[in-house]
Amino acid sequence: MLNPQDTMNRSTWSLAESHDWLRSLEGFTDAGEVAAYGRLAPRVRGLPILELGVGAGRAVPLLRNLSTDYVGIDYLAPMVESTRQRYPDADIRLGDARDLSAFAADRFGLVVFSFMGIDAVDREGRARILSEAHRVLRPGGHFWFSTLNLSGPHARERPWNYALPGPAQNRFAIETLRWLWRYPRRYLAYARNRRRRVRGEGWEVAPFSAHDFALLVHYTTLGRQVLDLLAAGFEPAPLLLENAHGETVHPTDDLGQVEAFNVIARKPEAQPSSSARGAAAAT
Repeated sequence: MLNPQDTMNRSTWSLAESHDWLRSLEGFTDAGEVAAYGRLAPRVRGLPILELGVGAGRAVPLLRNLSTDYVGIDYLAPMVESTRQRYPDADIRLGDARDLSAFAADRFGLVVFSFMGIDAVDREGRARILSEAHRVLRPGGHFWFSTLNLSGPHARERPWNYALPGPAQNRFAIETLRWLWRYPRRYLAYARNRRRRVRGEGWEVAPFSAHDFALLVHYTTLGRQVLDLLAAGFEPAPLLLENAHGETVHPTDDLGQVEAFNVIARKPEAQPSSSARGAAAAT
């Protein structure tokens, strides 16, 4: 049974305008993704790859350039069908990142969840995704995903302080009128969704300005994310890259202006005992 966050986010992504926007995207989304791809390419080339949340297929060519053994899944049937039409020779399936039971343990050398897709689910679902990604990765394999920064500007956005285009832009007047026309829709969505906020230590589920605040997403601090990965069985000290410039960052840095992170976590070559993982989860 779907929870309210699932119902809302699925409904938003099922809109024709959302689908059309996703289909318009090509290539990398930001410098952090470019940097992460460059770091991973020599390590995973030729290895089996699983992409979670393929959407309209933006990253399919990028990942298939690394390996011919590629599988992509998405939990929305229209997205799956659209991506199959765009890439008929790719293995695209209907599936949920929280349940990868269709895949054997140790199957993949790389699991990818790009464009903050992991943030679409609630706290419990996020933990299941981390656990499932760890299970299907072979020892030494990598989980690459991007996630929104709880300390960053996106978490502070509100419908009334949404940035207007600068006056130097040629379409200033048009874009300003468009923003004003959409303001009631954005405000009403924010007012409705902020009541569904859930907060914990170093994380929060709250409205996201994308799609006019019609999405509920998970934000995390970098420190919380590192602990969550450790609890799921990944190695300490994952590679952490900020999105704007692709620079390496650390939980102790000043991250107030960082919108999102690209995270590359590695499954240990030798698995720790279940008691060791339990001790890490308790820290």
